[in-house]
Amino acid sequence: MVIGLTGGIGTGKSTVARRLIEKGYPVIDTDIISKEIIEKEEIIIKINEELGDVLDYNGKINRKKLGQIVFKDKKKLNVLNSIMHPIILNEMRKQINEKNKLHNIIIVDVPLLFEINIEKEFDLILLVYSTKEIQLKRIMERDNRTKEESLNIINSQMDLELKKKKSDYILKNNNTLKDLYEEIDNVLEKLEKLVL
Repeated sequence: MVIGLTGGIGTGKSTVARRLIEKGYPVIDTDIISKEIIEKEEIIIKINEELGDVLDYNGKINRKKLGQIVFKDKKKLNVLNSIMHPIILNEMRKQINEKNKLHNIIIVDVPLLFEINIEKEFDLILLVYSTKEIQLKRIMERDNRTKEESLNIINSQMDLELKKKKSDYILKNNNTLKDLYEEIDNVLEKLEKLVL
């Protein structure tokens, strides 16, 4: 069973993914795949050509500068996505096939799962949910971003309420870590029954 793990920025997807790994579940992280791909020379050249000067002094992508460009301009975000997403999806599928040979349940952490319309890649979708106020607070504290920058990122993603309607399971992450871990354990118990 292949499960898509998603949510908005600052909802706690990474915390959930770490907990799943601790519990012995294989997790494929598309953010890690993305970071590896964006280091490739041909991708750096293509992004720089399409989106303007986004390189640092080492000739690598300046991710903060790139983010400031694409999170303010939907067209530029779509250009970046058209470059990155096909390559990310190919690598994701390859890793799923490898892990499928060894595991009954595979988790794939895909922040933009709904935005890029890949729901059909997964048997079930697990959403990590937080209120917008909590998301905003986490992003500003964790990433040292302004309120405006943080809101631009949140608003560039699909609304969490809509994601809730499209998801099979919802992990609410508005309270303590202990509460979140209990939610994770409850969902895992249900998932394990499905693969028996």
